Amino acid sequence: MSGRFMKKFTFKVALLYTLITGTGLVLLKVISILGQRTSQWLEIGGVFFVCLLIFLFFINHYSKIITKLNEQARSFAEGNLTTTTTTTTTVSVFTDDELGQLSNSMQLMAHDLNEYLQKMLQEKGQMETILASMVEGVLAFDIKGRLLLINKTAEETLKVGWEEVREHYFLEILQNHQMANLLNKCLADGQRQMAEVRLSVEDPEYYQVYITPIKGKEKTSQGAIMVLRNITKLRQLEQMRSEFITNVSHELRTPLTSIKGFVETLLDGALEDKELATKFLTIINTEADRLNCLISDLLFLSQLETGDMEILKEKIEVRTLLDKIIILLQPMTQNKQIKIESEVEAGAEYFFACYEMIEQVMINLLDNAIKYSYEKGIIKIIIRTEGKKVIIEVIDQGIGIPAESLSRLFERFYRVDKARSRQVGGTGLGLSIVKHIVESHRGRVQVRSQENRGSCFTVILPKI
Repeated sequence: MSGRFMKKFTFKVALLYTLITGTGLVLLKVISILGQRTSQWLEIGGVFFVCLLIFLFFINHYSKIITKLNEQARSFAEGNLTTTTTTTTTVSVFTDDELGQLSNSMQLMAHDLNEYLQKMLQEKGQMETILASMVEGVLAFDIKGRLLLINKTAEETLKVGWEEVREHYFLEILQNHQMANLLNKCLADGQRQMAEVRLSVEDPEYYQVYITPIKGKEKTSQGAIMVLRNITKLRQLEQMRSEFITNVSHELRTPLTSIKGFVETLLDGALEDKELATKFLTIINTEADRLNCLISDLLFLSQLETGDMEILKEKIEVRTLLDKIIILLQPMTQNKQIKIESEVEAGAEYFFACYEMIEQVMINLLDNAIKYSYEKGIIKIIIRTEGKKVIIEVIDQGIGIPAESLSRLFERFYRVDKARSRQVGGTGLGLSIVKHIVESHRGRVQVRSQENRGSCFTVILPKI
């Protein structure tokens, strides 16, 4: 209660006491005259006693109200702003004086404070939800560089917990002087900083770091926000794109150089030698076919990746498909005296897919198996079902694949042994096409292999 209110209240109590006492004395005088009493002092004492009792009654009444107001104020101080005690009702109904006004003011204040706190809690909850759902790591620092806030992504990225790094400086959280210097520069200059960094020497991942100053109302720097965005996949895609351009250029240059060389030789007089001209023209035709296959595969792969190719599923009779492919590849198997064995388990006699695409998948896998198998080897084709899935396995006993190459095997133009791959032919796109065809059918392809012990390619497709 304010001093002004206490003065008013004290004055009111004193006035009340004076009125009661004065009234009592007047009444006493009237009674004395009417009753012709002689015991004046006894009467005066009785009146004062009665007045004192009345005064104490009023004091006790107001004391209870003040006590209840005090309890209400203590309840508000403890954060309970929604409780309505009997004090409010009592004071408001009893009188419209300063105590009633005080009670109403306290209730209005509590109501406004409660609404303000609820709004703040709601906004805080929204901010925490947004920060928690962000894929970027977010850290907030005060003007001295101490940590004020960190979201879940940043905790996982930096491998720290909020409680252990609260109000710590950046170098106490992560030993990265490049990022610490960027943060200090932003805090000092109030200018946005940006860089591409690795969190540590051992960390293979790359991050784009953005540090933005926190501006106050007077546009003075009050801290900084640091955002960490993982760009490892972007870097990998850029590298793959660069490698793709290099590989395409090389794959195109090789046959074009060969064609140009033989054409120039023919123009220089080799046309007169019919046998030599025929040999050169045969080579030119072979290289042209190679170029045509490469371009066709690139266009087909591009259509698969962009989703422009429509997939029309039909019932595929597995045994009929296998017989056709084995006959188609018979010249290759006869040259290396390789035997192809096939096994179709019960329940896997048919499934639904795009016939031409699945045929190409099988041809590409068997073509690779034949090329990289030893002479007089055996290639097994096993087709079975697991639940609603069709499992196709192509197993060879060839040269195998090194473990470090397995993760990149389905990349475009990736070759385990470039010299051998070009020697046996192919565009370097076969396995990439297999992968995209299988994925377009909502399936997946896997490989396991050991050097000099062969490979097993597994295609998993939905049966329907």
